[in-house]
Amino acid sequence: MIEITVLASGSRGNCYRINDGSTPLLLECGIPYKEIQKGLNFRLSELAGCLISHEHQDHCKAVQDIMRAGIDCYMSRGTAEALGLSGHRLHIIKAKQQFQTGTWTILPFETQHDAAEPLGFLLANRA
Repeated sequence: MIEITVLASGSRGNCYRINDGSTPLLLECGIPYKEIQKGLNFRLSELAGCLISHEHQDHCKAVQDIMRAGIDCYMSRGTAEALGLSGHRLHIIKAKQQFQTGTWTILPFETQHDAAEPLGFLLANRA
């Protein structure tokens, strides 16, 4: 069974934990890092990754802290460039190019938004 925990939603920030019982992921990290830590009971090391749809702060505010914490972050090249990100925790993904993280298969797709190369995500799991 898939479990979704909403840490924040709306213009204040967006951050969700998605878990299939095997591989927990973060979808967005648009709230302060300390709030994410608290919301996840300080168990961030369990996360297999973080998916970022675009560069607006209400979706990516904590991305640098998340990467420093050793969590891989997945986003488009346009989003990464708009945020000025680089490093081995950054994974550039492309629309319509499926990839896997743990037990999740993720298909990024193009979306329309006032951002540099925003993506949506279709998640399927094998758990």
